[in-house]
Amino acid sequence: MTPEELQHSLQHNLAKLPGTAAVRATREAAMNAFATAGYPTRGHEDWRYTDLKPLADADLVLFPQPPEPLPSPAAAALMATVGLPPDAYALLFVDGYLAANQVSARLGDGIELSSLADSLEQIGPVTSVDDVNGQPLAALNLAFAREGARLTLDRGKSLEAPIHLIFANVSPLLQASQPQFLIQLAPNARAQVIVHHIGTAESASWTNMLTRVVLEAGAHLTLHRLQDHGPKQLHTELLDAKLAADSELELTSLDFGGRLVRNDIHVNLTAPGARCDLAGLTLASDGQHIDNHIRIDHVGSHTESEQSFRNIVGDHGRAVFNGKVIVHRNTKGIAANQASDNLLLAANGEIDTKPELEIYADDVKCSHGATVGELDEQQLFYLRSRGIGDSAARGLLTLAFATQILERTTAPTRLNARVIAKLGLDLPEDPTWRPTP
Repeated sequence: MTPEELQHSLQHNLAKLPGTAAVRATREAAMNAFATAGYPTRGHEDWRYTDLKPLADADLVLFPQPPEPLPSPAAAALMATVGLPPDAYALLFVDGYLAANQVSARLGDGIELSSLADSLEQIGPVTSVDDVNGQPLAALNLAFAREGARLTLDRGKSLEAPIHLIFANVSPLLQASQPQFLIQLAPNARAQVIVHHIGTAESASWTNMLTRVVLEAGAHLTLHRLQDHGPKQLHTELLDAKLAADSELELTSLDFGGRLVRNDIHVNLTAPGARCDLAGLTLASDGQHIDNHIRIDHVGSHTESEQSFRNIVGDHGRAVFNGKVIVHRNTKGIAANQASDNLLLAANGEIDTKPELEIYADDVKCSHGATVGELDEQQLFYLRSRGIGDSAARGLLTLAFATQILERTTAPTRLNARVIAKLGLDLPEDPTWRPTP
């Protein structure tokens, strides 16, 4: 759909979206920002490897009807697909609408998890156009966002268990959902959040997500993100995080599904002691295109960042990694490390990797590196010499390559199984074997 068509649709359906008068004004301002910028194209340096033409040409259903109420057994079945027990702390969204809330009534004082719709109606705007400056797809989310969640923790509060947000796409219609997730942690608060994106083989919708993280002094957030859409799904996402003094963000991002996927991660380390540790694993094959674009701004002195992203690309897959670290002027004591390691399993696969450093200060310890290669022949020979068949040896080495990232998650064994199924790996039958990074 063209920007003009999107703007026209918003104007005629604004009353269907939740929010106060101030929220409606924010929606219109965000839509104007998107209409002015338009869709990013490959003429933009940050988008040179990713073409959004399949999205721009799609005849999207922008205001889909709410799905039928979800029976409890169906909700439990969707939760089970991501390995969750029925009593897990979870919000479940189906085709963009909140379908089940198993969290809010169980949280203690000083911890609040509300639906985005309720927040927009009761509080007003939770995100401004300035918060998504220079990100037209995030501006589009701000204009159309209907559902999502807002998590806030007061000073010193901690979650006793991880909170799970599950976004499931099951409709075969080509429809758009624009979920939004805001996480605000007060000083010294701690939380662990796991976001799951899943979908059926028939789902051909577009998910355009905006996640904003605000960590005050000494706060700590562990955020795990698993994208395992069906093979027709389109997915775009911006994670924008601002870290105050001595706060820490630990992110693990996994991309297994989807047809066209673009993830933007922006982290702003604003004050001394702020630290982020980002890691990701991408599996791309069978025509998938998955692009991870990371930018870390070291604005405050004595800040640290770590990046470790791994891509495994199979038959007719394409993976993109662009990681940029910017060390701003008048800073000191900066430490930044970045690694992009890539495994190519098929001659017709493609990997594009572009690590970048922009340094405008002297007192820094920064490094970056990228590797692209096939499975190591010497390691294969070693395994074969010990009686392991060639196919199983290749499966062992491929899974070991992924395990370094999977070990950061709460369910590495289940995710190992998902990697095996996704890539069709052949492994030894010995049940005691366990991969090591």
